[in-house]
Amino acid sequence: MTKLSQMRKPLALSAGILLCFAAVAPVLPAAGEAQRPEMQDHAHQIGAKVRCMCGGCTDSAAGCYHIGGAFSGPCDTAKSELSTIDQRIAKGDSDDLIVQSFIQEFGTAVLIEPPHSGFAGLAWWVPALAFAAGLAIVIAVIARWRKRVPRPPALATAGGPRGIPHDLLERARARAARDTED
Repeated sequence: MTKLSQMRKPLALSAGILLCFAAVAPVLPAAGEAQRPEMQDHAHQIGAKVRCMCGGCTDSAAGCYHIGGAFSGPCDTAKSELSTIDQRIAKGDSDDLIVQSFIQEFGTAVLIEPPHSGFAGLAWWVPALAFAAGLAIVIAVIARWRKRVPRPPALATAGGPRGIPHDLLERARARAARDTED
């Protein structure tokens, strides 16, 4: 072997190793991005309570995915909100405190679900009250209809219904017997 071919082997080997690292680098997280999965899950749980304020969707910050075109995935606003939530979790803030900070910044429009108290509490009670009122109206209408339905006359005696003369009833029975004989 020549000296040139001996020098190419280590050079080719180091180039191959460098290429492998370059291929794997996008998969490995950067030093600042290394987070515990439970922290990311917690941030997504809180992000599910807060609306993405990008103006292009009505999704939560945790569920904002713009589909189509050249861009597909969470928008920069949702990423920013989740990052803020992550930072607040790392500081040790409670879930309610984090959500309240978003309410102070954006107002109650940032909430996915309206609050259960105050005027916004009507959003929770009106559907139930409307259903109860509708059910009461349907029951009242059905009860009124049932009162209007003519009832068959009660049997006067064991001999036959009230209002039919006895001789007419006997003739009908005789004719029925004659028609059904073999």
